[in-house]
Amino acid sequence: MSELELLNKWLGALMTGLDAEVDERSRAQLMERCGRACAFHFGSIETVKTIQSNVKELDELLHELNRQQGLWCGRWVRDGDTIYSVCEACGCPLVGAGLVKLSPILCECSRGWVKAVFETALDRPVKVALEEAIGRGDPVCRFVVQYGA
Repeated sequence: MSELELLNKWLGALMTGLDAEVDERSRAQLMERCGRACAFHFGSIETVKTIQSNVKELDELLHELNRQQGLWCGRWVRDGDTIYSVCEACGCPLVGAGLVKLSPILCECSRGWVKAVFETALDRPVKVALEEAIGRGDPVCRFVVQYGA
């Protein structure tokens, strides 16, 4: 068995175990933490900080985020004090690489990534809701970021 196959099996067992043994709230918190780690350790936060240092307004920030290839699976749009994005395909790099199977629990990881990115970009706490998720059987993923005035 190759290291990649081992990692695939190991992650699969972890995900199955989380679903079977851990309550929903704790799973969501753990996976949010994983999403934050993904954002910090794979360059997303550095990209956001670079953009943030070169823009003055939120709409300009969103425009620059949307220009980044591979940063996100959809476009970010602002509507008042809310920012949202709709993805027509799962944006999880672990799913894309075939390391894990699409699962509802991974959607909480993506929510954590979004939260880390926008708390960094806006320099304040945000609330992130995942209104629809491909991993839950919906046709799209719809993330909503509420940041207040």
